[in-house]
Amino acid sequence: MIKFIIYNFIGIFIFFTPIKLNNKITIPIDHIIIYINNHYINYICIYTLVLIALGVFYPFITKSWNKNRFNKIISFFNFSSIFVGVIFVADLDNFYFISKDMLSIIFNNITIPISIAIPIGSIFLTFLIDYGLLEFIGILMQPIMKPLFKVPGKSAINALASFLSNSSIGVFITDTIFKDSKYSIKEASIIVTGFSTVSISSMIIIAKTLDLMSMWNAYFITTLIVTCSVTSITARIPPLSRKSNSYISSNFVIEAKIYKNFIRNGWTEAIKSIHKPIDIYDSLYKNFKNGFIVTITVLPSIVSIGTTGLILSKYTCFIDLLAYIFYPVLKILQLPEPMLTAKSASLGIIDLFLPSLLITDSSFLTRFIIGVVSVSSVLSFCSCIPCILSTKIPLSVSELFLIWIERVVFSFIIVTPIVTLII
Repeated sequence: MIKFIIYNFIGIFIFFTPIKLNNKITIPIDHIIIYINNHYINYICIYTLVLIALGVFYPFITKSWNKNRFNKIISFFNFSSIFVGVIFVADLDNFYFISKDMLSIIFNNITIPISIAIPIGSIFLTFLIDYGLLEFIGILMQPIMKPLFKVPGKSAINALASFLSNSSIGVFITDTIFKDSKYSIKEASIIVTGFSTVSISSMIIIAKTLDLMSMWNAYFITTLIVTCSVTSITARIPPLSRKSNSYISSNFVIEAKIYKNFIRNGWTEAIKSIHKPIDIYDSLYKNFKNGFIVTITVLPSIVSIGTTGLILSKYTCFIDLLAYIFYPVLKILQLPEPMLTAKSASLGIIDLFLPSLLITDSSFLTRFIIGVVSVSSVLSFCSCIPCILSTKIPLSVSELFLIWIERVVFSFIIVTPIVTLII
């Protein structure tokens, strides 16, 4: 009981307890990231560049670069991330197609926070998943998570971590639990594509950009409802519905099905977990090592794929072509400015913040809908997708792209009547 209370208190405090410091209310791990970023920015830039370089050479050191065709392509393509990182550290204004705005989005908004968040988060993750809390929450949330999303109750931890911290933490937690064979392939795939969205603090930035703060509560609740509803739908249709129910290893752990006495049974499962011979120092080292490897693996992909996406968005008709996928749906829904709304939503595949920048002067209806869709679509090439591709969860780029399209379409269909009622 002492282990359960003390260790899990540390985990809950670090990941789930908002506190106010320097006039900013957020969770402690986010405060740590902000403090390091604000006080050691010059060192952090060099540190991030070193991690990117390590990540580029890591597949060749481990000889995993030629495992499949995608690995071959991305392993060589990621060499460009070192070049882009040098441009950022050298503080060059513009370098041919790469503008300073692009570098700011890739590094200041995404890469640098992730380079700090995952290694630090991986240490404290020990207190969240190794001492019974995961099993306890899993039993309590089973009546909700299993029927709605076809995932174990413990996945509520992943969803909450993403909302309160960032998507990379949520993906990392899912991958860690998946590698421990506590999630099946299908369950892990549903979780990372359904719950690894932007944090609440990022939602506030989107709401401010779209001038929606006067209706923050309505915006937040609507976004939560739409995101969960879309996840419930995509879990039941291809490609997620066709994912295997097998586990990564034969030593898998299936969550016990409970029908009553949830608190007592949850406590029983937690005690079983605590009684396992787990040395805290071994757990800290194992989780930090995994977190460090995930960090160096994901950073080059975020920089190379993210930069390419921003270049395609700015200099080509790629986004315009994507917009035609959603345009017929928006016409059927009779939304104003259907082409502009479709183009704005299409920008979300590059980065979840970009859709808001395109429609700041549009009608309230358009701004509210895009504010919700940019969060509920979840997947983007500047953050979540490279994180997922760096994990052991078997999801391809084509599958992730198809899931993104499904999420955007269903988000529009669900949010439109809700917003109409609000207005």
